[in-house]
Amino acid sequence: MSPQSCAAVCLSLTLVGRNLGFLVEIPQDAVTGTVGQSVLLPVSYRCNSTSCFPMSIKWTFDHPLQRTISCVVLNCSLDDGGAPKYCSKKCYPYPAYWGRVELFPENASLLLQDLQLSDSGVYNVSFLQHQRQSRHITLTVLEQPVPTEPSSNSTSEGAGRIATCIPCCILGGCYCFILLLLQLLFHLCWLRGGRGEACGCCWGEGSQRAGAARAGAE
Repeated sequence: MSPQSCAAVCLSLTLVGRNLGFLVEIPQDAVTGTVGQSVLLPVSYRCNSTSCFPMSIKWTFDHPLQRTISCVVLNCSLDDGGAPKYCSKKCYPYPAYWGRVELFPENASLLLQDLQLSDSGVYNVSFLQHQRQSRHITLTVLEQPVPTEPSSNSTSEGAGRIATCIPCCILGGCYCFILLLLQLLFHLCWLRGGRGEACGCCWGEGSQRAGAARAGAE
């Protein structure tokens, strides 16, 4: 084998090894959001060593084709499974998405805020690390649900119940007032009866006693 062929084979094996040492996963390739809310486009990746850094990560939107955000992950620590942690980054959101996007360097997931109907479409994430790897996620943005207003029937029924309740309350109040007045009159009669005065049902007996007193005096 010539030296040139050997060098080409070695380079190919090196690239294949590096590619096998870098794994990208999309746990959910279709997500749904609501207008005005936020949504996460989930991604995860693993490296076999810290040599895969620095790494460039770029998100683009296909409808129409435009860039969303680009980040350079400068360095990360790796756990036992090769998942990045404690990363440092430099991110550059594009003007149409300023203040609306955030990329998490530990997994490359994209947080899209203040959703609009025009955000619906396919989003691509690309990793530029020795070789380019891309994945895509479809986002569907739905309108806010409109709260339902009470029907006219329920409104009229409520008004009818209120109209029925008001006379009942008035009659009940009048009944209580009459009972209170009768109780007061009875109490006054009892007090006057104790002083020998005629009152109410005691008027007849009081009149007889008064007549007898006058006859005795004559």
